[in-house]
Amino acid sequence: MTFAEYSNKHPLKKYAYIRNDVQKIRKHAFLSGTPEKKETRSQKQNRYYWGVICKLTSDHTGFTPEEMHQILAEKFLSYDKKGSSFVLSTTKLKTGEFEGYMEDCRRFAAMELQCDCPLPNEPNNFYYKVKK
Repeated sequence: MTFAEYSNKHPLKKYAYIRNDVQKIRKHAFLSGTPEKKETRSQKQNRYYWGVICKLTSDHTGFTPEEMHQILAEKFLSYDKKGSSFVLSTTKLKTGEFEGYMEDCRRFAAMELQCDCPLPNEPNNFYYKVKK
C-alpha cells in the first residue's frame, strides 16, 4: 500500500495530525520501507581513476586513456558465462568494488608496467598543464 492509498483509506481529520495518526503513518512507512539504494562509484573515485590511473598508464604505454581503460577493464572485469566472454562496466560497480578494481589497476601498473600510480590524496611530484 502506498502513502496515497493509505491516506485515502484513513483520511486525517481537521487537517491536524494527532498522535494516533502519526503512529499509523510511521508504522506503515517502516513496514513498506524504501528499496535499498545501491551505492555506485563516487564522482571522486571516477575522477581519480581517469585523471591518475588511466592518464599515467596511458602516458607510460602510449595508448590513449580510453584504450587503457578498455585494457584494464578487460583484464580485471571480464567473466565467462555460457561459453561467452563479457566485460563488466565500471559504472555498475559499487564503491567498494570499484576501489578493489583500482587497487588491481595500481598493482598491475606497478608490477607489469613499472609505472607508479599514487594513492588518492597522496602527495606526488606530478604536474600537468591544463590546456585552455
